Amino acid sequence: MTNPEKHAAALISIYDAANDSDAWNLSLDACVDYVQAHSANIMFHENDRHSRWRYALGSQRWRACSPEQMEKTIQFFEKYDSQAWKYVHSHRKQTLLLDTDFWTDSNTLVNREDYEFFRSELGFERKAGCRLNDNLCWTDNIAFQFPIAQQQVPQENLQRIKHLLPHAAKSIELWRTFSILKSQYQAVLAALDHVSIGLCVVAPGGSVIVANEAAQNILSLGSDIRLGQDKQLHCRSSEIHRSLRHAIEQSCATATGTASVAEAFQLVGNDGAPQISIEISPLRDSGAEIATHFTGALVTLIDLSADLSIDCGRIASAYKLTATEQQVCQLLTTGLSVADIADSRNVTPDTIKSQLKSIYRKTRCHSRVELIRLALKANPPVK
Repeated sequence: MTNPEKHAAALISIYDAANDSDAWNLSLDACVDYVQAHSANIMFHENDRHSRWRYALGSQRWRACSPEQMEKTIQFFEKYDSQAWKYVHSHRKQTLLLDTDFWTDSNTLVNREDYEFFRSELGFERKAGCRLNDNLCWTDNIAFQFPIAQQQVPQENLQRIKHLLPHAAKSIELWRTFSILKSQYQAVLAALDHVSIGLCVVAPGGSVIVANEAAQNILSLGSDIRLGQDKQLHCRSSEIHRSLRHAIEQSCATATGTASVAEAFQLVGNDGAPQISIEISPLRDSGAEIATHFTGALVTLIDLSADLSIDCGRIASAYKLTATEQQVCQLLTTGLSVADIADSRNVTPDTIKSQLKSIYRKTRCHSRVELIRLALKANPPVK
């Protein structure tokens, strides 16, 4: 395959993994082929008191390792690499770093036991990795390893990894929501009605083929966004309507191998405040629950004035919110205004604004919409 074909194959395989974590094996093979690396692996775990790697999967060369080699690798990870990953996590998400960025004296690595093992047993030396998402409720890492001959990894190879990172991050985020559905209901698409936010599966061309109950409720209001007789989504704002159509086209194209990740919009009410949040993400139905080889887009609709029943306990723990801040955060997701929250807590609106300022600072959010999205990603509203 040519390089553009390899790039497309890698993107397609990444989105195949969004509703099937086992598909990461073949996806990493395609990524390694595109990047021209030796091997790659991806790791994920929830950040709670029962934390452990929920899955740790690798490309073909990792899958070919013997149990003894994997045991040795784990020992070296705990002894050396765990410190390096703390350094990686001190940087912004998707900041790709080399092992020599942490261990700056590369001469010390030549005779170090782990590098001797990697060279002699596994056939690689240089490593590059990053954290994909910065949501503190979970940890997701991706790493690539390079052949012994590449003492200096070419910038072109690193640039290819960077092309893949936002797609891998989005796929992990989608997989996490789908996996919660699968664990509770043994299905994905058939279980969408168990999610209390609006979800629409859109086919290439823009037709909505599946809309869950929450989405139908939002669309039935017929105000800012509605479902037309042509089975397509229509927005009252012509500018947002054009942007929505373009985002759906781009997301559908992503699932077939071209580059776009996700786009978000807000529909505002008469008072100028955000009323409905819309996010469009690529979707591939590798399990053939809709149709064989289906590619399309997942449109998420959030009614910001509704009580979303989001449990904010996960983000409170992950972002170290105080008990009061957690309560304010919880009230904010029920659709209450600052004045209503202040009234319910018997404090002044200025006090609530001050507490919200602290919440936004800790969670790195800049608005109520961003905070709600963060809470939904941390704890998808599965009934």
